[in-house]
Amino acid sequence: MKRKLILLKRVLGAGLKNFVRNSWLSVAATAVMVVALIIILSTVVLNVTARNAITDLSKNLQVSVYLKDSASPSDVKRLQNDLLLNKYVSSVSYVSSAEAQQQFSQSYQNDQQLLESLALVGSGSLPASLEVSVSNLSKMQEVGAIPLEPTYNSTVDSVTLGKTDVKKTITRAASAQHYITTVSLGLAIVFAVVSMLIIFNTIRMAIFTRAEEIRIMKLLGATPSYIRGPFLVESSIYGVIAGLIAASLVMAAIYSLLGKVSTQSEFSATYSLFTQHRIVVAMYVGAVLVGILVGIISSMFAMEKHLKLKNW
Repeated sequence: MKRKLILLKRVLGAGLKNFVRNSWLSVAATAVMVVALIIILSTVVLNVTARNAITDLSKNLQVSVYLKDSASPSDVKRLQNDLLLNKYVSSVSYVSSAEAQQQFSQSYQNDQQLLESLALVGSGSLPASLEVSVSNLSKMQEVGAIPLEPTYNSTVDSVTLGKTDVKKTITRAASAQHYITTVSLGLAIVFAVVSMLIIFNTIRMAIFTRAEEIRIMKLLGATPSYIRGPFLVESSIYGVIAGLIAASLVMAAIYSLLGKVSTQSEFSATYSLFTQHRIVVAMYVGAVLVGILVGIISSMFAMEKHLKLKNW
């Protein structure tokens, strides 16, 4: 056990020495990896933000089923139950004529002329309705077709599929989310590849620099894993440092930028999520692990090509 600890200490020490020895290349490799990890983490944050914003906007996008004055309570209840049987319907709420007028008055409380016109027409001028929330916005047409079936001709007066401006906003948000994901992943892959190439060349130069030392280690009976160890440690250090820096920068952006708009409903859920301790820890751990993985893969390729331990 003691021997293993001594070997581990020597491997870690040699890896750290290599990292310091190749300082300029180490800084370049770490910097590029930081950019790649920031893009990856930002993609996650932006996607969650877009999804939460779409979810919040979707609350205002409902299928409104306006009922006839002659509709019986039993027919309305049957329609409500049939709507709830659809797997894309999350909830159905009944809004009476009086409640509809109250909601209308609250929405247009600053338009006194419109309210006076409504008062002249009478309290029963607005029909009762069923407000249907859907879990999948692309299925609104399918849900809206249910009340229009001939079975409900005596119950349903008309059907409205949400507000046009809200639908446009949601469509734009979904398009932006797709664009952000595509571009961010592309950039992350490019910077990750560049980072791997820099690390590959750094490890290759380290192997060439230590060629005589490695040859002596082979003659003295050092195992392949002992020789590989310092290079793996060196590449892992790149990942650890880059992961910590990238996660810190992204978290700083979350607290500073999202913190300013956290009171808005579209962003409050995202801010609450990413400021939870477990999520903060997960982001740091995830960034470090991805960084280490990129570093190890790069160094393994370099050692496979230049260290030549297979036939030894």
